[in-house]
Amino acid sequence: MYFLLNHLLILPFPAMEAAGVVVAGFRLAKGITSRITMNKTSRAGMHIVLAMLLCMLAPAALARTICVFSLIGAQGDLWEQMKGYQLAAAGWGTPIELKVFTDERVAAEDLKAGFCDGLMMTGIRARQFVPFTGSIDAIGGLDSYAGLQTLIELLAHPKLAESQRHGAYETAGILPLGAAYLHINDRSINSVEKIAGHTMAVFDNDRAQVLMAEHVGMRPDLSDVTNFSSKFNNGVVDVIAAPAVAYLPLELYRGVGARGVVLKMPTALLTQQLVLRHEKFAEDFMARSRRYFADQFEPAMKVVHAAEKEILFFFPPPDRDRERYSQMMNESRVFLIESGVYDTAMMGWMKKVRCKVAPERAECGDGRAW
Repeated sequence: MYFLLNHLLILPFPAMEAAGVVVAGFRLAKGITSRITMNKTSRAGMHIVLAMLLCMLAPAALARTICVFSLIGAQGDLWEQMKGYQLAAAGWGTPIELKVFTDERVAAEDLKAGFCDGLMMTGIRARQFVPFTGSIDAIGGLDSYAGLQTLIELLAHPKLAESQRHGAYETAGILPLGAAYLHINDRSINSVEKIAGHTMAVFDNDRAQVLMAEHVGMRPDLSDVTNFSSKFNNGVVDVIAAPAVAYLPLELYRGVGARGVVLKMPTALLTQQLVLRHEKFAEDFMARSRRYFADQFEPAMKVVHAAEKEILFFFPPPDRDRERYSQMMNESRVFLIESGVYDTAMMGWMKKVRCKVAPERAECGDGRAW
């Protein structure tokens, strides 16, 4: 843009006329028959106008593109949250443009290709970019929203900034998406032992789900965010794990039906994470961004809690099986850590958080790092 304006400054006036240049609201269009003689004063005025134009265009030229994965497009709670973030970023001196994607896989590829300077995506998808924060969504990792809020507050501290950078990418904000609950199409499948042998839809981009399903004896059916719900609703699979915010939009009540159940016991606490290409943003911006999203925890949780109130047949496991389900989650987490799926440093922080929130847990005195 500067190159263009610099050359316009030295164009002879007839050439500007031929080019159809707009100056101070007036178009010098082709075909103007009257000649205009430019004296020194008018040329100086032209320099001032073009300099002002350059100043106005500079912010747009420097705007960063933040891509947003949203199944419902440019609407809904997440989009409104990102519009608020856009305003905040402008106040920090960094204009951003938002671009929505309804296919997370395509959005992630655009981030890798550099078409997006950042991407708000699910924590599961974020693991390939920043394994440390991408491991927050670990199966059996956290089981309370108080724990998740504590962890996000910790990650907003400048001392943990370096841990959130991996290669070209850095996590610049985390929002709660809600707990993932098992949706089962038959409530007679009411124990860990009975769930074995049934089919579960698992995301093909999440090795953890595949291994966990196999570990507890289920048959994994490779799916993605665009088709896992239809498979459940049409009886192709017996079990899925999904947050409450997906229950109504994806009509998961159809799959649960009158005979099924949504097990009121988290398998994982899911997040949405903003991952940026760190060379495109100042360190101060990254710090402000993480603090901004940490402060949005409570507003985001209002959406989650409202969604959880809409779930039908939302019951905890029988008392006799509750401990067994908890054991299954813990064993799955350890198995996946040992399989190299989750970042061990994050697993250490998550154990510290679990024991801070509930110090009576048996694991808090076992001496293990995670």
